[in-house]
Amino acid sequence: MTTDRTRKLALAVACVMAFAPVSAMAATSPTPIVPAVAATPDPTMPTPKPAPVLVVRAYKTSMSRVLVGMRFNLTLDIQNATARRADNVVISLQSGTSAASAAEAAVSTGGGLSVMGSGNAKFVGTIKGSKSQSVTFDVMAGPGTAAGTYNVPVIIAFEYNGERQEITQTIGIVVERDATFSVVTAELPKDGVVGVPFDASFELANTGGFALSAVTLSVEATGATVTDGKAFLGTFEAAGSEAIDVQVTPEKAGTLDVVLVVSYRDDFGRTKTFSSPYKVTVTDQPKDTGESAPGTSGDKTKDDKNPFVAFIMALFGLGS
Repeated sequence: MTTDRTRKLALAVACVMAFAPVSAMAATSPTPIVPAVAATPDPTMPTPKPAPVLVVRAYKTSMSRVLVGMRFNLTLDIQNATARRADNVVISLQSGTSAASAAEAAVSTGGGLSVMGSGNAKFVGTIKGSKSQSVTFDVMAGPGTAAGTYNVPVIIAFEYNGERQEITQTIGIVVERDATFSVVTAELPKDGVVGVPFDASFELANTGGFALSAVTLSVEATGATVTDGKAFLGTFEAAGSEAIDVQVTPEKAGTLDVVLVVSYRDDFGRTKTFSSPYKVTVTDQPKDTGESAPGTSGDKTKDDKNPFVAFIMALFGLGS
């Protein structure tokens, strides 16, 4: 009986020992890697398309020069650079500062430029793919605006696929200002003689609203010699006046053009001039023939003598 139990116990131990290495290897073996499977796209979801691209293709002003205090039309040409349409397009000139007065219906676009007569935004509607649309604003460079180049932001807003899009671009506008002058006095003769000098005096006022730099005041005359004909003033203050006195000697007969000229440097460093012309009629000097004119002193004939002197000379026998 004991022997039989012993056999069973030995058999059990042998079985445990036989299966022990296999269990250990199973416990330490690595987990197998399962390859990933790519996700299948959902055919019901559409592929998103990029939004249209709207650009300011070109712009122009109704005036060749934009001057301070003057109104002009600013026309923008908006182009859809893609094949996709843009709906509910609105073009606006972005405000750099607040409006001077809402009653004037002007919205400041920065730098002294203001949209007049309407707001700073205009509705364009739909711009189809590869098409363009123009929009015009009534703009003014307000008084007191400094000369220079102004960057005006242009906002292009539109809808695409139910979403609102916005693009901002910038255009440049050159604003200039012109000087204005008034001749206060111009004193010179209407007639002159060749070789005989005459005096001329001029007074000029700066009637503009700003000072000028590098100013030169001069008097020019073709066909004549001008003495002290140029004066360098430097700065010519606003509402100020300057005078110049010259002497002009005509060199030939005819119509003599005497011109008052003022030159100055504008805000962009360019030399500008203002001129005011005057005319003097010049004649030749009278020619000396060597003969005395009737009634002038010189050799007289006997008939030209004083009757009393002739009587005395005849009484005493003189002059015979």
